[in-house]
Amino acid sequence: MESERALNRNMIIEACASANREGRPLYLVILATKPCYIKLASLIHSLLQRGVPFLLIDTGQHYEAVLSNAKIEFEYHQSISVYLNIRGGLLSRTADLAHKLQWLANELVSAGLRQPPIPIVSGDTSTAALLPSLWYLLTGYRSVHVEAGLRSSGPEMSWEWQDLHRLLSQRETRWRRFRDDPFPEGIDTTLASVASDLLFAPVERNAKNLVEEGYDTEQIHVVGSLSADAVHLALSGDTSDVESGLSPELFNGKWLRVDIHRRENTTAERLRAIVHGVAQFSDNGAKVVLIRSNALDAALQRNAEEDLLQALRGHSGFVIHSLWPSYRDVIRFINSANCLGVFTDSGGLQEEANVLGIPCVTCRYSTDRPETVLESASNILLPPNSPNLIANGLQSVFSSDPARVWPDLDKHGLYGKNVGARIADILSQYVAPPAAKGAEIVFA
Repeated sequence: MESERALNRNMIIEACASANREGRPLYLVILATKPCYIKLASLIHSLLQRGVPFLLIDTGQHYEAVLSNAKIEFEYHQSISVYLNIRGGLLSRTADLAHKLQWLANELVSAGLRQPPIPIVSGDTSTAALLPSLWYLLTGYRSVHVEAGLRSSGPEMSWEWQDLHRLLSQRETRWRRFRDDPFPEGIDTTLASVASDLLFAPVERNAKNLVEEGYDTEQIHVVGSLSADAVHLALSGDTSDVESGLSPELFNGKWLRVDIHRRENTTAERLRAIVHGVAQFSDNGAKVVLIRSNALDAALQRNAEEDLLQALRGHSGFVIHSLWPSYRDVIRFINSANCLGVFTDSGGLQEEANVLGIPCVTCRYSTDRPETVLESASNILLPPNSPNLIANGLQSVFSSDPARVWPDLDKHGLYGKNVGARIADILSQYVAPPAAKGAEIVFA
């Protein structure tokens, strides 16, 4: 095993032999960032249960335990056969990925693979955007995109604070596409599908986006979101004897969980609006727990704004908490009587809150989960336009009649169930198109 990349050769040979023997594609399931470790868990277990030939490949770009612990929580870490150990910034990661994909393809040839090697990428990461194109150029084979068709849109309205009625009117007003939001995920999710042949869309809205962009309907399958499976996995099993990593304060009263990490929200102006806004909300008697994500920490250092959080430490009912390493802790807290709701810019949390029937307020001008606002009313947009908008908006939505603000919280079917099993069933019958002629590496 080399220090900058590693593989289990026996697992590689066995998987290639299985694909050859059964005359089926060999799927390359890609673990790229924290959401992949969580959302792909049920699909991985479903593939194992069905005996579908696949290799589990960890890019290693999220190598800290706090970001990748879900592979241990959901008990599939022993199935990982390849570690690419990708490092660097966005562009250097891409160069590193291209180099190591070529190494991986050559390893598969050496292991005797004669069937199509088909990557499975998930979501809107830079890896999901670039790996399918790099693999297609290298081998001539297209990929599978899980969570395809996500496109951001938002209401055409001004964002000065007026009243709750004005805020809630976003559910009735005209919405438009925000092509570049969020950055860079908005372009990542679009590029991920370009070199993919099989597209798994969470909801009909996503499938419609893909059809409007020219994709063949036979490529598209509406299957639900793997977030729904992850939530149910997190809530299953007896963990009464497992020590929680949460601050004891969070088990006293009801807390708003604040989770901010998008690049556009970590610019100095927006960051100040968010932090001061939630501080004002806390000053009005609310309890707030702010999660110190890696992105938030980096932004505070980059913008010399560490004093923002220092000033908040003296606020009563305001807790600054390190990143929660356990996904089960996150879900069980959100699902508990101690959670008032979530204020977030995370797409995954918008889905998870919907699955759990928990109020979600999204700190963005647009969302790539518009169905949570327009179809299930479990979510409302409250962008970082000003501290005043955030403070007054949060105060209004959480102090008003829930039946008015969240009329459809009890509708939990938006993202389906047994999604990993549905995807695995389709993959078990999938016939990959022939490789493009002229590819650099040939499997024959």
